[in-house]
Amino acid sequence: MSHKKLSSQEKQRGINRIFGVIIRRCHLFLKVFFANLRFTSALERVWRARFDRIKRDFLKSDPLFLPSRYWCIISFFYRMVLRGLGFAGFKTTFGRFLAAYEPGNPRLFEALHHLYAAALERRDTWGLLRSIEEPLLGKGDFVVNRGRRLSIDLLQSIDEFYRLQEALNFKKDDPIVFCELGAGYGRLAEIVMTAMPNATYLIFDLPETLLLSQYYLSTLHPERKTAFYPESLEYTRSREKLASCRLVFGLPQQLRELPENYVNVFINVYSFMEMSARQVNGYFSIIEQLQVDALYIKEHKHEINLFDQVVHTDENYPIRPSWRRIYHGTSALFEHVFEAVYRIDKIQ
Repeated sequence: MSHKKLSSQEKQRGINRIFGVIIRRCHLFLKVFFANLRFTSALERVWRARFDRIKRDFLKSDPLFLPSRYWCIISFFYRMVLRGLGFAGFKTTFGRFLAAYEPGNPRLFEALHHLYAAALERRDTWGLLRSIEEPLLGKGDFVVNRGRRLSIDLLQSIDEFYRLQEALNFKKDDPIVFCELGAGYGRLAEIVMTAMPNATYLIFDLPETLLLSQYYLSTLHPERKTAFYPESLEYTRSREKLASCRLVFGLPQQLRELPENYVNVFINVYSFMEMSARQVNGYFSIIEQLQVDALYIKEHKHEINLFDQVVHTDENYPIRPSWRRIYHGTSALFEHVFEAVYRIDKIQ
């Protein structure tokens, strides 16, 4: 299905949303602004060097992979965060920007976690709620429930993981290869890495968040063999080298280099909806060419992308006729969010 143009009413809703974000995050913008008055970057030298290399190589890529107008603005803010604050408290800088909730009322905030965890307990066949808790790294917001730290990010990730497991029926020890485009700081990858000892997780992302997920996951899982960027340039071109790693980080253009029939599950959470229609079509073509086994998407049911002049809905993503939808439903947490899982038949 084709994307329709924005109506006047939708444009006004988009503008209202932008002003709402500015008002809600005013204190964060001021914090980042004053942090940038320092003369040098808050990032350590080794991470600055990685970031410079990531940005340089990223800007050489096909325009398909460059950020949409929507994300150019967010990326600029994230660069200011990295320069002014570095990784300090990134879950309340990176993670809080454009977040869907604020922990303004302590009781309401605690109740939200309790109710979400209780709903997930009925599906917790692997006992993840009893064995995993929110890492302290990043200083995110959490509540203590039954002696364990719980956050909305953690519960969403467990929810998403079980959605995949229930639909695809994989087992704990299966050597599943997950590939996520736009992984944020790596919250879903953290669940997979903790729950599945033989799983491999590939992350492809924009420079700012790619740097962050590398830091977060490599710090939490130092025992996992990891291909950072730019070392990963050698790995994405070789099935044998990919098989030697459990965590691989790369820029979006490296998706075209992956071997066919290597990725089992392709994942996108909350970022297809932030792209132009051309970019979404381009990525779906790449997914088709890679001949992955399954696709999982989680997006807003109706997202107005004012900057790229497109409206994304749960029915207008360019799903191929041969892809079989095995799950489609509303998120357990947000009414305005849908999830879908597709089985992808192999090209003969």
